[in-house]
Order: sequence, then C-alpha cells, then structure tokens
Amino acid sequence: MEPAALAGFESTQVIQEISRSLRASYIVQSAITLERQLPANATLAVTYTNSHRMHEFRSQDINAPPPGAYNPSVQDSGVFPLGRPGPVELMESSGIYNQNQLISNVNAKVNSGLTLSGFYVFNRAFGNTDGIGTFPASPYSSAGEYGPAATDVHHRVTVGGSINLKWAVRISAFAVVQSGARFDITAGGDLYGATLFNARPGIATDPDKPGLIQTTYGLLDLNPSLGEPLISRNFGRGSGQINVNLRIAKTFGFGRERGSTSSDSRPANTGAAMQAATDRGLIGSPTTAHRFNLSIGMSIRNLLNHTNSGPIIGNITSPYFGSANQIAGGQNGEGFYETANNRRLESQINSLSEGAAQLNA
Repeated sequence: MEPAALAGFESTQVIQEISRSLRASYIVQSAITLERQLPANATLAVTYTNSHRMHEFRSQDINAPPPGAYNPSVQDSGVFPLGRPGPVELMESSGIYNQNQLISNVNAKVNSGLTLSGFYVFNRAFGNTDGIGTFPASPYSSAGEYGPAATDVHHRVTVGGSINLKWAVRISAFAVVQSGARFDITAGGDLYGATLFNARPGIATDPDKPGLIQTTYGLLDLNPSLGEPLISRNFGRGSGQINVNLRIAKTFGFGRERGSTSSDSRPANTGAAMQAATDRGLIGSPTTAHRFNLSIGMSIRNLLNHTNSGPIIGNITSPYFGSANQIAGGQNGEGFYETANNRRLESQINSLSEGAAQLNA
C-alpha cells in the first residue's frame, strides 16, 4: 500500500478509551398503584411510576479542536488537544435518565365466554444519552443535550379481547396504537472536527443568513455561529404506529368426556370447559369437554395492512428528511419486523390430551 494511503488511514484512525471514573449505572424507581373493582367482573388499576437512572453510558471526543479552530472545508485543520489529528473517543458514565409513566389497566371477565382488556400508558422520558454510542453534538458544550429520550413515546394503547362461540370456536383480537418515537435532527456534516456527523443545526436568529433551511421545526442553520442556540437533542418526532391482529380457532373434540366413565357425551363448551378455555389467555385455543382436542386456527397479523414506518431520517440536508427508508421494528421504532407493512396469514394446528388440557386449565 502506498505511504500516502497509509497516511490517510492514520489520520482517520479512531482510538477508543475507557474513563477511569467509569462505573455501572443504577436506577431508583418508585411506584404507587390504585386498584378498583368495577361492575361486570371488571377491575381497574392505575399506576404511577418514576424512574431515575444515574451514571448512564455515553461517549465524547476528547481530541476535538477547540471552538472556532476547525474549518469544515479543510481536513485535519485546527489545533488538537492531544497534539495529533484524529478522534479519541472516551467512554464514560456521565449520563442521566428520568422517566415518568401513568399506566391504566382494565380487565373484564364478562362471563365464561367473553373477556376484554385495555391498557394505556402516558409516558415522558428525558435524558442526555441513549447509550454508549451517544456523543454530544458539540464536543465542548452540553447545551441542548438534556432533552427527550429515544423512548419518549407519549401514548400507547392496547385493546384486546376474546369470545368463545358455539361449536368450540374462539375469536381473539387485539390492537396496538402508539404515538411517534423521537429522532435526532442533525446538520449532516462534521462541524467540529470530531469525525462525527451528529452535529445539530442552530436555531436561526437572522433570517437573511445564507445556508438556512426552512423545516417544519422552524428555520434551521446548517453552520451555527458561536453562541447561536442549537436545536435540542431528539427534537423530532416520527409518525405513530397501528397494528391490529386477529385469530380465529376451531377445536374438535374426540374420545370420552373428561370426568365421565360413560360413553355418553355431554354438550361440549359448557360450564367448566368454557371457563377453562377462557382462562387459558387471550390467544389460547378453545377446548371441548372431550378427552382429546384438535385445534385448527388462522392468525391474521396487521389486519389493516397498515404501513408502520421505521427510524426517521434526521439529516436536514437529505431529500428524505423527516421520512423513513425502512419499515418499523420494536415498539420505539428501532430495528425491523416483517409484518410492519404487509398483512400476514398464519395457520396453526395444536393437539391437546386430557392431561394437557387439565394442566393448562
């Protein structure tokens, strides 16, 4: 390899160090719950929780040029505190995280064949880090670092239920609706010589300054001046998500009835048999009063065929700013899952013997 090429590799080499004061994080949680019995065999529970985490992991470049010393148009310009160019990423435990949640839960067992449930969460979460890979936008300023966390999803609602019909048929459904997750808005360039592209734009105070970009979040400055306020971390918010799932199952009974020594059969789906079927859970298979049961079911995931978008692009210089280029993953918008934007049908066949049925009941 040519010496010039080697020099290029050396100038972009990243050195990672661990802070001497690094320590494990800890969390202090408190909660209070009020529960109330309602008519129609229903219960309501309301819970408030507070979480406070200290010594969360984050990183920073300790070899970034001082403010004003770096010229973004000239590579390796500026004065480097450690005497040579190149990032030195220090992993430390200086982060904090605060979360408040109000959780309500309603469960109703109307009768042996019908159950309903509902779950709602109001959530506010703030902090100055989302993990060890979080760097401050400016290496020499913590302004705007404490802000909404990536987990700051304000509203999440889950509604579900199941009903046992005649002929050992059970219909189960649940829907999950949540508001959008947070995302960071960045200027799309290395403004401070830290070889990072997480610098956030400034909030323009002079509308006539060149290089400003008009966004739904206001007039933003790609090259903020010293002292110009920066947009706070995770200032953007993505779109919400909707997912509706449905399952239909039919159970066929064989053999003598449980608890019976006679060859005569009682009507299936009565009394304790239906109660046991309901108690097995929201997505469980219905059972009959017979010793052997064969359940055939069909699950429909993403019944509405709704497209749930994934992580939002926060680079304001990108033509896709404010939109996603992949489908959703976990509850907070990370990752990927295959039913995020397409309806999916799955079939299942399960068999239960008398012992298994009694055990599940």
